[in-house]
Amino acid sequence: MTGAYRTYRPATADDFERLEARIASVLGPAIRWQLWLFFPPSAFGGDGLSMPCDDLPRRPPADAADVLFTVIGGIARRTAHTELILALERRGSPDPGRLDRDWMRAVADACERAGVHLRSVLISHTRGVREHSPPEPTLTEA
Repeated sequence: MTGAYRTYRPATADDFERLEARIASVLGPAIRWQLWLFFPPSAFGGDGLSMPCDDLPRRPPADAADVLFTVIGGIARRTAHTELILALERRGSPDPGRLDRDWMRAVADACERAGVHLRSVLISHTRGVREHSPPEPTLTEA
């Protein structure tokens, strides 16, 4: 039998101190294309929320930021959540491609309009999950 074997050490509590690490351990390697919105527990009370969005096109439509603003803004107003962690689940490499960056920008723009801080971006890929810095919003004043 040939092949590479990896030995992993047992997970410890220190491995899961950050919320992003806990989310990554639950997400695991990608199964199919979907976008996840994770709202961490709010400082004003309230539990964290997670929202899978699995019936989306791989390429974000022109109005993606507007649609996401409606969703993110509505949740923020009704629940007092002020932060968001975005996760993109898709097969492939851990590095963001053009379509990933387009979705990341759409979410960043929606968060900017809704007054919600985009805390981080996770990409669930073929072999695991990698954290990335969120992009700067591209909103321009009209």
